[in-house]
Amino acid sequence: MIDKLDNLAGLVRTPLFGILLTLASYRFALWVYGRSNSLPLFHPFLVASIPVIIVLPLVGVDYEEYRDQTTLISFLLGPATVALAWPLYRQLHTVRSVLTPILIATVLGGFISAAIAVGLAWWLGAPAEVVGSLAPKSITTPIAVEVVQSTGGYVSLAAGAVAITGIVGALAAGPIFRLLKVTDHRIKGFALGLVAHAIGTARAFEYGEKAGAFAGLALGLCGLVTALALPWLWPWVAQYL
Repeated sequence: MIDKLDNLAGLVRTPLFGILLTLASYRFALWVYGRSNSLPLFHPFLVASIPVIIVLPLVGVDYEEYRDQTTLISFLLGPATVALAWPLYRQLHTVRSVLTPILIATVLGGFISAAIAVGLAWWLGAPAEVVGSLAPKSITTPIAVEVVQSTGGYVSLAAGAVAITGIVGALAAGPIFRLLKVTDHRIKGFALGLVAHAIGTARAFEYGEKAGAFAGLALGLCGLVTALALPWLWPWVAQYL
């Protein structure tokens, strides 16, 4: 019995534990989401975090150790983002017809998203490191983690801000679309990808492949624009913080 407990305690300290916990939590979240008839409040990303939050303290695993255990999953975020190019390729003819509005919306949307986060944090008196962590909140996690290093922010806070932004965007999208009477799946998808990055893109695919393709396009373009512009502009912004 003691040997079995020792083996179990040893398993908790291995990457296998973190990966299995993550996959099991996500599978549970998918079940809950399906049973709720895809109610945004029960989005898998939101629900999947609950078992993880509960289990980790019970087994004595802190966040840093869990993050190290799930490095493989974090690494796969990059290839998963690149894979979004396939549905985009299938909608390439549609994208070409609205290329100019897409580019304008990307630049304006990326600038406004970062400006609101920076301005609000600065107005509330947040330290420069916190402001720098919130600036890339509307781009996908792999890119935000790299960008935040140039703004002097905290990686963990940036990742949390990205997650919260995605969840709020996915939850708010439906009511906002109904309020504004938005029916075009291209607009729905692009808005979700631009504001709510990967989580919004997953939500966009529920509207259809066209919405998912435009969400993936917005996710990639916004990430690219932010990754290029924010490190260049940040020294000028930082002197006012």
